[in-house]
Amino acid sequence: MIDADVIITGGGIVGLATARMIMHRRPGTRVLVLEKEAGPARHQTGRNSGVVHAGLYYEPGSLKAALCRRGRGLLEDCARDLGVPHERCGKLVVATEDGELPALHRLHERALANGVDGRLIGPEAAREIEPHVRVVEAIHVPETGIIDYLAMAEALAVEIADLGGEVRCGVRVLAIGGDEAAAVVETTDGRLSAPRAINCGGLQSDRLARSGGADPR
Repeated sequence: MIDADVIITGGGIVGLATARMIMHRRPGTRVLVLEKEAGPARHQTGRNSGVVHAGLYYEPGSLKAALCRRGRGLLEDCARDLGVPHERCGKLVVATEDGELPALHRLHERALANGVDGRLIGPEAAREIEPHVRVVEAIHVPETGIIDYLAMAEALAVEIADLGGEVRCGVRVLAIGGDEAAAVVETTDGRLSAPRAINCGGLQSDRLARSGGADPR
């Protein structure tokens, strides 16, 4: 028996965003998201700093840098579509003493190489942005933002349901297996199957991958 067209393991922001994208691109697809906790985003997604990073830290030309830059815009677009509050408040990366300046300047070069809008500013300009800061020099990054990722995840779950999908909470995935015909997902709520299963298990994704015979390295 086929329970869905796609089963997604993990109800964090990655699993929920994946489900939403599938249903937007292929309307009518039966998507089932499985989450072991009582609600979505109860682990890393709902417990992080809430920062929307601009992408200044990653090695230029790396996949991390490219995904961070593109992901920031996509996240902001999605938040506007779903009515989730967010703000481009900007941030300061500071050097509080002369010995920190070489590292600050290297970071500034990396930011520019990644296409990040960041400029070096002095103590007075930094205090205009944050009156309590004391710096020798700083990088002002106006693109950096903040968002409530738990609210974002909850909004995604609501839209998934509106589109005809299901986010089923309180169901722990024990193993993922199957063959070319169908994926079989063993859960605490019984066995489920679908033509495709997508592993979005966060810190447990390697364990889930190994349960299906995959090597996550």
